[in-house]
Amino acid sequence: MRVAVVGAGISGLTIGYYLQKFGFDVDVFEKEKIGGKANSVKKGNFIFEEGVNGFLDNVPETLELCKEIGVSVIKANQYSKIRYIFDDKLYRLPNNPIDFIFGDILPLKAKIRMFKEFFIPANPQDDESVASFTNRRLGEFFTERFMKPMTAGIYASTPESLSINAAFPKIATLEKEYGGLFKGMFKKGKGGNPSGELSSFNYGMSEMIEKLSSYLNIIKEEITTLDELSSYDKIILSTPAYDTAKIVEKSYPKLASELRKIEYTPVAIVGFSGDIEPISFGILTTKLKTLGILMDKYIFPNRNGIRVMVGGKRFEKIKELTKEEIIEFVLKDIEKIIGTNNLKIEFFKLWEKAIPDYRVGHLEIVKNVMEYVDKIENLYLNSNAYKGVSFNDCIRNSKTLALKIGGKI
Repeated sequence: MRVAVVGAGISGLTIGYYLQKFGFDVDVFEKEKIGGKANSVKKGNFIFEEGVNGFLDNVPETLELCKEIGVSVIKANQYSKIRYIFDDKLYRLPNNPIDFIFGDILPLKAKIRMFKEFFIPANPQDDESVASFTNRRLGEFFTERFMKPMTAGIYASTPESLSINAAFPKIATLEKEYGGLFKGMFKKGKGGNPSGELSSFNYGMSEMIEKLSSYLNIIKEEITTLDELSSYDKIILSTPAYDTAKIVEKSYPKLASELRKIEYTPVAIVGFSGDIEPISFGILTTKLKTLGILMDKYIFPNRNGIRVMVGGKRFEKIKELTKEEIIEFVLKDIEKIIGTNNLKIEFFKLWEKAIPDYRVGHLEIVKNVMEYVDKIENLYLNSNAYKGVSFNDCIRNSKTLALKIGGKI
């Protein structure tokens, strides 16, 4: 049985690998570079990631796939546990409850408000923003100090835009199942913190992409309509929602219209060489155009560079600016954050549509999309636009779909 996979990002490569393993004849189509946003750019002694720089080693599917294809996983060093938030000044994120209670990350009034969460009755909503959820349960100051940088770091978005149920389902579940966050964390044990350590590969995320793609037949060709794939028995579209909409438009205009409701945030990445302090995993910000500084050189071998992420939902106009304009305000922001801009620019990348914005209403959009697709014989959608944006999410969701198509589950 012949299968066409459109899109050679981590989702497309993973599902293609497993379907081939299950006995399908698989062709993977890619119009641009293999790997999508999981791409490592080598420049002299530097490796700069165009997107994700690692993953948590708490998802078995990712580790199993790495072992199967023969790529070695490395763990980040001790500096990866040192993280900061910049909100007019630097605050080190506490690593344990004692540091949190006695540290200055929140003023006393905000801490008292946060601990009142234990006594706030559950009131789960069908869907609400992250800001609405955390304001309600933990207080507005918590949202400003913690959730603004967290949503910027993960989704390049804002608490006001993101849906708590779509973007942070495990947090929302604590209220639904246990009546509150603290109640849920105590019952789950270990404070409810996710297990796992930050991991990557010796020479960047492309190391896995290259190894995985070596098992597959990659065809460098742009697919613009489903008609071009009529000779295949099954079609999997592992493309961003906006590209998927273009491909299905001719055959299924209503599906295309629903797919276009999934929005994306723009992000620019500026890479630097030089030393920077404090030595750490990085710094996230609460309100600057610069979302954060990632100090890859301090946490993984063979990197040597520092990356600055800028734009996102906070500053969507970034996609209209020139490279020079973006770099100018990035340098000013760096000086605000760490008091220096004595760094040399080595790398620049602008993604006009970087990360799907799981905004309020996202789950309803995905439900409508999947209900429509389920009625179409032998067409499947599989990318980070629907059920998780992380590297781990893409691998796990891709394997699950491959098992379903292959009749293994």
